[in-house]
Amino acid sequence: MKNNQNVFLATKLTEDSTKVSPVLNRFSLQISGGKYPFENIYLGLREPIDVLLNATKSVGVINVIPDRDGVIRKVPILQKVKDNILPQLAFSVFLNQRTDSLFIQKKHLILDTLSIPIDKNGQYLVNWYAENAFKYYPFQAVIQSASAVYSGNTPLLPPEFFKDKYIIIGATASGLNDLRATPISSFLPGMEIWTTILSNFIHQDFVKVVPIWIALMFTLIICVLVNFIITHFPMKQSNFILLLLLAFITFLNYFLWKNNRVLLNFIIPIMGFVLSYGFYVTISYLVEGKAKAEIKKIFTRYLSPDVIDELEKHPHNVELGGKEIQATIMFSDIYDFTTYSEGKTPTEVVKNLNEYFDKLTNFVLDNDGLLDKYTGDGIMALFGVPIFRKDNALIACRAAIAHKKYCEEISKKKNLTVSEMLHIGTRLGINTGSIIAGNIGSIRRMDYTAIGDAANAASRLEGVNKFYKTDIIISESTYELVKNDMICRELDTVRLKGKNLPTKIFQLIAEKNGKSKPEWAVQYEQALDLYRNKRWKEAMKIFAKLANAPLEDKPSKVMLDRCIKLKKNHPSDWDGVLTLGAK
Repeated sequence: MKNNQNVFLATKLTEDSTKVSPVLNRFSLQISGGKYPFENIYLGLREPIDVLLNATKSVGVINVIPDRDGVIRKVPILQKVKDNILPQLAFSVFLNQRTDSLFIQKKHLILDTLSIPIDKNGQYLVNWYAENAFKYYPFQAVIQSASAVYSGNTPLLPPEFFKDKYIIIGATASGLNDLRATPISSFLPGMEIWTTILSNFIHQDFVKVVPIWIALMFTLIICVLVNFIITHFPMKQSNFILLLLLAFITFLNYFLWKNNRVLLNFIIPIMGFVLSYGFYVTISYLVEGKAKAEIKKIFTRYLSPDVIDELEKHPHNVELGGKEIQATIMFSDIYDFTTYSEGKTPTEVVKNLNEYFDKLTNFVLDNDGLLDKYTGDGIMALFGVPIFRKDNALIACRAAIAHKKYCEEISKKKNLTVSEMLHIGTRLGINTGSIIAGNIGSIRRMDYTAIGDAANAASRLEGVNKFYKTDIIISESTYELVKNDMICRELDTVRLKGKNLPTKIFQLIAEKNGKSKPEWAVQYEQALDLYRNKRWKEAMKIFAKLANAPLEDKPSKVMLDRCIKLKKNHPSDWDGVLTLGAK
């Protein structure tokens, strides 16, 4: 050892006070700059025996304290025993190659241009390599090879194996208690700790720890992104994007560590992600719960349970403040309701109306309509709101047909109740168009309803029934949407009250279900075409046939009377359009 002058021996510091050899003074280091943060100041040490201590180049401390989980991740670079500052073993070997003075600057130990990172306790974070990163040779083979060289024989390990290499001699047998737990192995020989650290120093393979303030800023960005994603995307999309964000955080940490040994705090961003997600999910749950309760409170009396369930699942599909939407509106009224109510007390009238509305409302709700309001002896119903449906015209017509079938069934009875008579006297007007649906009213009182020209037209169509003695009239816009599913006949072209443009009106007859339009309806439309072309005499023949027994079609009787008047007067401004001056 003395002749080689390149051997370093290990020493272990103790908390018990011992006599320190004066020889150690020559191994003590001098530090300038800041104050080194010694975590422990020891009072004694186990030093090599004098004969070896006097021969060694230097000594190195091998004290290391594992983390709380028993794993060694950090080691102190310098240790203090009484008044002496001694390097740890790998740093002692590394210093032997340099003549730089040691300088402390913040959380770095400076050797000229080399900066070794340390934490606030003076600990160095080891950059561990994979298992089997270093070569192992049995010490017995080294002794045998040395003996062979001296004897002139061929050695098992040629001397060039060790030329210009760092050799660390240590124990690997488990019985010698020098196996340590590290991040790469639970049973790593202690000498490999110092081998790894020495390699870190030589190759400057330092772990670069991202400052905590950058980790906090990164976490803040994550929280803002979580907030933005949750509040700006539907639930399914937001959950998918959040999953991608979580994958990005994980990948970023892995990429920085794997390629650059940059250690970005992983726990803080993940905690920020989890807490932000949990916070906004909780808030959304509370707000959504309130919104669901409000929606249910508003619609529970006006919608079918299935539609209410859909609203509860997707409350964002309804805008309570008002929204323009394409929908179908139905108005109802009762022929000669005043006559029905004559001689009856208000209590009886209300009772009969309640029985009547109970049945009529069911036809609306059973076909996913919304009961907007009761209008005296009629109702206003909406189809396709608050949740838009492409088939809004079709379900409105199905509700009307269901009521018509009910009326046909009860009309066969001999003795009808008052409410049943009201059903037989019911007329419906249906129109499809753009409306504004939402909460409309004052601050103190508002209802969910619909306004717009399409709603007014539906109300007018209901009244048109009395001119043609019909029960269900639909507009041209509704007809175009249901003509493939419903049997309808074109009644006429009219100008509704308050309207300048003419519109075709149709009588809703039945669902097709494979059936074709009745022959009498075809004949009526042929007569209507003759009527529009001023061929009133020919039209009268067809209308008369349909108006008389056995069919006794009431609209045909209306058109027959009109043709008689037109044939007599021959109007000069004839355009085939009937202008209605009353509702």
